[in-house]
Amino acid sequence: MDQNNRKTGNNSQLMIREAIRKIALGRSIERINMSPGGTGGVGTARMIHGYVAKVHDDESDDEFEEYAGTIDVGEFPDETASSEPVIHKGVLLSGLKDNSGGFLIIPTLFSDVTIISDAATRYSYVLNFSHADFIQLNAHTEVVIGVTETEELDLEDNDSPDYDELEKTGNEAYTTYTKTTAVTRVKDKQGKESEVEQVPGQIRHKVDKSETCQTTDNYTVKVGNVSVTVTGDKVTIGADDASEPLVLGNQLAQLMLDFLTECSKIMTPTLMGTMPAVNAASFSALTAKIQQFLSKSAYTK
Repeated sequence: MDQNNRKTGNNSQLMIREAIRKIALGRSIERINMSPGGTGGVGTARMIHGYVAKVHDDESDDEFEEYAGTIDVGEFPDETASSEPVIHKGVLLSGLKDNSGGFLIIPTLFSDVTIISDAATRYSYVLNFSHADFIQLNAHTEVVIGVTETEELDLEDNDSPDYDELEKTGNEAYTTYTKTTAVTRVKDKQGKESEVEQVPGQIRHKVDKSETCQTTDNYTVKVGNVSVTVTGDKVTIGADDASEPLVLGNQLAQLMLDFLTECSKIMTPTLMGTMPAVNAASFSALTAKIQQFLSKSAYTK
């Protein structure tokens, strides 16, 4: 075979190889061709836009044993040159296939996702998503989640401070998690602040001068210097060291009724014989007022 025939054969093989490459990669080949030299060949990562075709979370499914903790992603039709749907099986959601720790997002079925596929290892990972059913953030030391409001960036002023230099307005809310605490704080620009702190065995809420504290054996509500504490067998009103017992309203009312009734029976000897007390009628009037000091909304036992 002469040199011209060999060149023609080689060119034909290159054309066939390039055609197969275009079919396999679809529109992604445009991004590969645009990549810097040395990064567009075999072994590089490929970005794929598609949708969640299946979430492997059903233990009764035949594919669960092989693909548990992953999703299947279908490519959008305009992303591939294939006439048949292209499905990427077993796309990983986190660094661990069992999703037992770290940062994890489980996208919603049929939501849009972007994945990265490594041509060398054949592993694929979720890079971006439009909707999520579950988000996990599990750290070893500390997690802080919050919002801090700043002044607006002046897009018309070239001398305007950058985003990281903008003044804070004073409105902020954030939660800090450690291995033994969870603290949520909310503040506004007027200086009002609230805080919720949870530690093992205790939950505390604080808003300005009011505070509640719940532990394993008591619950206390405090506003200023006045507090109400509930324990397993005692309710203390006014202060933690209060020692004066409350009275039972119905029993006190009955005692007063009996007392006033007996007082109305008092008889006094006179020159004209035994006579009732001069103010006997007042006892009857007082008897009618006994029910008025009984509360209609607060009760004790």
